Order: sequence, then structure tokens, then C-alpha cells
Amino acid sequence: MQLKQQLARGSSLVSVITLLGHLLSIGMKLIVSRSYGVAGFGEFALIMALSRFSSTIVQMGLNHSIIRFISKFTANQDWTNARSFFRAGIMHILKVSGLFLILIVVLRNPLLRILNLEEIGGLALLIVWGISIVIAVNNYLSATLRGTKHFMEQAILFTSSFPILMIVAYFGLWIFLSQAPDLLQFFIWGIVLNAIMLVIVYFLVRGIFKKTEQVEEVREDTKQLSRYSLPIWFSSALQSALASSDRIMLGMLSTLTEVGIYGAGLTFSVLFAFPLKSMGPVFQPFIIEAYERKNLQQINELYNTMVRWSSLFVIPVLGMLISFGDRLLLLFGRDFQEAYWVMLILATAQSISTISGIAGTMLNITDKQRTHARIMTFGFLLAIALNLLLIPPLGALGAALGTGVSILVINLIRVYKLISYYSLKTDYSVIVSVTLKFIPLVILTRWVESIEWAHWLVLLMLFLTAGTLLVYMSLTENERQKLMSRLKGVA
Repeated sequence: MQLKQQLARGSSLVSVITLLGHLLSIGMKLIVSRSYGVAGFGEFALIMALSRFSSTIVQMGLNHSIIRFISKFTANQDWTNARSFFRAGIMHILKVSGLFLILIVVLRNPLLRILNLEEIGGLALLIVWGISIVIAVNNYLSATLRGTKHFMEQAILFTSSFPILMIVAYFGLWIFLSQAPDLLQFFIWGIVLNAIMLVIVYFLVRGIFKKTEQVEEVREDTKQLSRYSLPIWFSSALQSALASSDRIMLGMLSTLTEVGIYGAGLTFSVLFAFPLKSMGPVFQPFIIEAYERKNLQQINELYNTMVRWSSLFVIPVLGMLISFGDRLLLLFGRDFQEAYWVMLILATAQSISTISGIAGTMLNITDKQRTHARIMTFGFLLAIALNLLLIPPLGALGAALGTGVSILVINLIRVYKLISYYSLKTDYSVIVSVTLKFIPLVILTRWVESIEWAHWLVLLMLFLTAGTLLVYMSLTENERQKLMSRLKGVA
């Protein structure tokens, strides 16, 4: 099977599951915003931001490095080392999570004061610890499945399991209590359900490596995993700190209401990570294999294929948010309308990050993790400086501007480094072509909205129809044939 056919087949399946996961995540946030209001949603967003950052510390970069080792071992059918490295990684995560718990207990009072969580109390920090472990173990198991090319299972675990179980926890408590549960009750039972699910998945994943050896057994030192992970851990921690610093700093320098507004704006912008989450797991093992063979031409092909396919999704969705974002924010409640410009700034920044492809991941998995760590250090310091400058006068909008500029700078440097290391020949022509096609559609849609010619849901359906046709016109003849063949097969 040709490379692009393999990528398309794997990515199409993962894309459907990943999109479902994003919709479930949005649904979970809508439930929280409707149940607990702007301030309550601010508490939720702040706790989740702290948890995601903490999970990066707990997982020690192992969720990235395990892909490299598992891909290598499974390609050689070396199940002994695959088992050994898999167990070593999970034990590292559990040990660090124990140290993290001790740190939380010792520093709980100053942490609560700094983060403005004194009203909730120490239970909030225990919830952060619990969710961080859930996310860390989920990411590690997902990465292991990715390394073994179990893409469908990886996508379900990585994108869908957490929001599904959180929603189940919410409605289960509602039925049991005959009323909406307290926010902390919701978190606690969501953690319990996720923990049970991950224990089951752990034993299922471990079973993948219970196979007969096909190669001569040569035990490799599992300490390689930790050594390889350390620079990735550093850059991942900085990347996570960058992704979470906006809400954390808003909580410290502004109010939970501003955190809630920012969280609503961030919710739809996260959709732009969809191409990377759906294609990244499929592309990564192929990138590692191409790198091991020193096949720079294939690395170029993989990168530009991802750029092309990402652009065909990102630009239409950005056009849709510009046209209907203010209407979509009403789903959170009327108090969230201020999030429109926050949403557009973050969506634009995330679009640029997605279109630049998996540049950061490529640096990490091709032995350039130290370079990526330096890039992330600079980007993190830039984000902190901009947030300190912009949050006090502008609140949520200032956090969006600071985060957006830092994301743009980081991705420009990432792509520059890829070009210098691998003679990457970037092809961004599709971006210009698709953008020029969508600009008139967005302008026309905004004008029709302003004269109230039809209900906005009708206009949204018309926009989606026209957008789909424009994307279809942007495909190559070969891509159109493949698409029609796939659709006929489904019918």
C-alpha cells in the first residue's frame, strides 16, 4: 500500500473518533457552564489548566519517548524489550505522582493563596493531583498504542474516554442526588471512573506484548527511556506551562469570571488542534521509521502532506468561527459573549500552529529534543512577559494576545529549525489558495447576517454546504477520486 494511502486510511478513522472526542469535550464544558455559571466555569477551567500542567510534570516526557522505543521494538518484533520499557515507564509515572502528592500536602496553604482557591480549600489541590495522574497515565497508554499502530484504540482512549466518563459522572450524580451535583463532587466521581477505566486499559495494553519472540533476545537498558525523556520532559513541561499559564495567571492577576470568559473562548479554538490529534498519531511512527532510514525525502513528504490536509480543515473552520462565533458562544450562556475576540485570537494562533504541522513533535522524535527544549524555554518566557504586561489592563483579552503572539513565534522557530536540519522544502501554496476562496464567503455571510435575511442556523447550514464545495474544489484530481471511491464504499 502506498504511503499516502496508509496515512489516509489511518487518519480518516482516527479523525472521526477525534472529532467525536472534541464534541464530547465541548459538551462537557457546556454542561459545566450552564450548571455553575461564569465563576463556576472559571473554577473548572482553572482546575483543569492546573491539572494539565501538573500531568506534564508527572508523565516526565515518557508519553513522547515511549512512542520512539515501542515503534522500534514492535517493528523488530522484540516483545521482551517492548514489555520491559512499557513497565518501566508506567512505574516512573507512579513514583513521580507520589512525590507530587507529598509536595502538594506540604505546600497546600501557599498554593491555595497564590491561585485564589482558598474558598474551595485543599480538596481542590487533591482534585488537581487526581486529574493529573489520570491524564498522565491516559497519555502514556495512548502513546504506547500509537507506537504499536493501534490507532483506533489510541484515539478512543486519548480523545473520548475522559469527557465521556466525566459526563457519565455528572448525570449519574444528578440521578442519584435528584439535583445537579456540587462541582467538587462532579470532579471526584469523574476521577474515580477514569481511574477504574485506566486500570482495565493497562492490562489490555500489556497483553499486546505477550507474544512469541521473533528475534534473538537482547535486553536493552531501560534507563535509555529516562535519559531520552529528560529534554522532552523539560520542553513538554514548558509547552504545557505555556498552554496553561494564561488561565493560571488570569486566576492570579484577575478574577475567576475572567478565567471563565477565557475558558469559553478557548473551547472552540481547541477545535483547531483536531488535525494534529487525528493525523499526528498516524504520522509519527512513519516519521520515526523514515528518520531511522535517513530518508529525508520521505520526511519532507510526510510534513507537507500534513500541512496540506490540515489547511483544508483549519481555514474553513476559522471562517465559520469568524462568521458565527458570537452565536455559538450563546450556548454557554449570555454572560459569555465577551469571549468572541478571545476566541478569534486563540483560534487564529492555533490555526497557525496546526498548519505548521507537527514541527515540535518531529524535533522531539528525531533526536532534536534539546533544540526543542530551548525553543520552548524562549516561548514560555515570552508568554509570561506578555501576560504580565497585558492581563492587568485587558483581562481575558490580554491573556489571549499574550498567548497568541508566543504561539506564533514558537512555531516560526520550529519550522525554521526543521528546514535547517532536514532541508525541508515547505509547500504552503494550499494555504493561500484555500484562504482566497473562503474570504468572499465569510464577507458575504457577515453581510447577510447584518441584514437579518434568514435565521443564523439556516445561514450556518448554507455556509457549511458552500464550504464543503470549496474544499472539494481544492482537492487534487487523485484526492477527489479516492474520496468518491471511499464514499461509494460507505454507501
